[in-house]
Amino acid sequence: MTSKEKVQKIVNKYNNSYSQLRKNATNKEFKTFLNFLADESNKKQRKLVGLSD
Repeated sequence: MTSKEKVQKIVNKYNNSYSQLRKNATNKEFKTFLNFLADESNKKQRKLVGLSD
């Protein structure tokens, strides 16, 4: 299972609600979610400044 699939499963579990995710998710689930967001953000920023394809 890829990280995107893991995060999608976590998000679906909490009805696509950040507040529900924050209140009810385990620390591991929340950390997985935040790490995925950070990684995706970094990829987009690198692409914007031309550092990656």
